[in-house]
Amino acid sequence: MKKKRTLALLTLDFLPNTGGMQQYIFEMAQRLTTVYHTILITPIKGTLPKETAFQRIIINKATPWAFWQQLRKIKPDKVLLGHAHPRLLLAAAMQGKYATITYGNDYLAAQLHWHRPLFNFLLKRSQPLITISQANAQRLQELQFPTPQIIRPGTDPQRFTPAANTESQPPTLLTICRLVPRKGIDTVLQAMPQLLKTFPNLQYQIGGKGPDLNRLQQLVDRLGISHAVTFLGFIPDENLPAVYQNATIFVMPVREEVQQGSIEGFGIVYLEASASGLPVIGGKSGGTADAIQDGKTGVLVDSHNVQAVAKAIRHLLQNDDLRREMGNNGRSWVETEMNWTRAGDEMVKLLR
Repeated sequence: MKKKRTLALLTLDFLPNTGGMQQYIFEMAQRLTTVYHTILITPIKGTLPKETAFQRIIINKATPWAFWQQLRKIKPDKVLLGHAHPRLLLAAAMQGKYATITYGNDYLAAQLHWHRPLFNFLLKRSQPLITISQANAQRLQELQFPTPQIIRPGTDPQRFTPAANTESQPPTLLTICRLVPRKGIDTVLQAMPQLLKTFPNLQYQIGGKGPDLNRLQQLVDRLGISHAVTFLGFIPDENLPAVYQNATIFVMPVREEVQQGSIEGFGIVYLEASASGLPVIGGKSGGTADAIQDGKTGVLVDSHNVQAVAKAIRHLLQNDDLRREMGNNGRSWVETEMNWTRAGDEMVKLLR
């Protein structure tokens, strides 16, 4: 039997930390084991899922030198950077050739730092450069990076499934994300008072934790809508499917925070909601157009416009058939295309 070649996958952030990037890296590492002996190198400790198929090496210091020392020991046939970061790029450049996955916030934030020239020089050397959405590909080319390969994320249609009873009582809006300004939760909250006039039983559930929590709670109090808004906090993975199933509409009108270099690279939660049979509302920003089929699986809105967000929510709440149609379309899209099997196959084909 032919011995598998070795692939080293470097990342500064990983599970059990939560987020779309961490999930993407995990899923790609899993699937690359079909053709590579995959070794993930990271400073992040913690328990991984039982089904983990790749090897993990934990380094004590998150420095280029620490990563490079492991690369010297392993002597991998291929190096893949799980995200674009100057420390990872330096370590990989000392080793030789490397491929890099980018998400949006990683390369955009670097454009605001002193290390921008070195970062850009090293990222341009990636063979290949990979990104997760058409919007990211366009932005990278505008910044004079090589044309990247696009491998969109997916989700697990076996894990996320529609509820047996498709109508939640009372009608419930849902957002699940890290609580940061660009997610647009404040825009939904500002739309709630007028929505409650038409739908007095409407509830808005917000899952996740993050630095924007206090500001959002203060906004809820100021708007006088605490009776209609619930902050769920961190939701364990095993509870996520049920939270989606209890919702009527998933809404996350993301926006770009230009000065922070903060953008939604894709939005895996939109796919999780679609797999759960929910219509989705997203902002016209970043990679959401790759995660939502506008008018088919959901609606893209001007995320800075409270009235536009309110109108989209109101329209879906008043149209049961449209909600059902968009939910069914989203479910079919995940089953046939927007799943981790497809994404993994594309990554394997690109890197083998």
